[in-house]
Amino acid sequence: MSPVENQKSKRRKSALIIMLFVIFLLPFASSQGEYDYNIESYSIYFDIVNDNTIKETIEISLTANTNFSRYVFYSDYPIENPDAIVKINGEMKIVNVSVSKIVGGINAVYVKFPPVKKGDRITIKISFYSSGMLQNVQNKKQFAYYIKFNQPVNLFYVRLFIPKGYAILSPIIPSPDMVESSENRLVLEWRRENIKAGEEFYFIVGFSGEIKGFSPLWLVVIFVSAFAGGFFAGMLYKERKGKEKVEVLRSDEEKVIELLKNGPVLQSELVKKLGVSKAKVSLLLKDMEKKGLIERVKEGRSYLVRLKES
Repeated sequence: MSPVENQKSKRRKSALIIMLFVIFLLPFASSQGEYDYNIESYSIYFDIVNDNTIKETIEISLTANTNFSRYVFYSDYPIENPDAIVKINGEMKIVNVSVSKIVGGINAVYVKFPPVKKGDRITIKISFYSSGMLQNVQNKKQFAYYIKFNQPVNLFYVRLFIPKGYAILSPIIPSPDMVESSENRLVLEWRRENIKAGEEFYFIVGFSGEIKGFSPLWLVVIFVSAFAGGFFAGMLYKERKGKEKVEVLRSDEEKVIELLKNGPVLQSELVKKLGVSKAKVSLLLKDMEKKGLIERVKEGRSYLVRLKES
């Protein structure tokens, strides 16, 4: 082979290697640039103020993948007195916070801050008061919350603070990773890592009536209630054992089936007609769907629920 032909062969091989290298890296690059930012951690703190109101605080740590200057938080619940703090690369910045109601009754908190660029680290802390997460169910209070992530999260962390004067009862879904007493308050904690896009979480916690005073003995009772509640919740939603729980579930299923006999109904409407929390309805419908009793079709921000044809 002549030197010229040899050089042409080498160039062809080099071009082929570069082309294969680009083809290999292209999917990786597109996946990295799919989101405006990476979420390192997403923490939610719920502080029960009274029988109707909760102070909710969301703290998010982000790393920017592109330039942006706004973060939007969406909630199914009403939002009052929103406030926000933003740090960019550890430096506190002045922010503008506004809230508005969008299609489907969804509330949005807009947090505007100075533009960030790729590689910047941002910490956003949003606080506001809300209602609707506390329901009266069978003569006791019940906290219910639902969240679904539309992109991966490295660490997801939730804390629920229960004021003095209440005891925790089942159901507790899911079982907390920690229960402790802090400053005469009870604290339930959940922690999850490596959340994938599309993952959803339901939190349901029951409370008893008022208790006079607080002693370490109640901490033992709380631990027992928490783990017992998690056990029975698992039995209820996975194996459907336990006569009393099954009867309640069947009753709820019968109500849904009765409502759907007249035709399809939006999931948001079922929440109103059943008079229970959104999280409980979501759990119920998800279970009924697995059993083949109903089917759900995406309809805007909600689902259209209908009986499944046999």
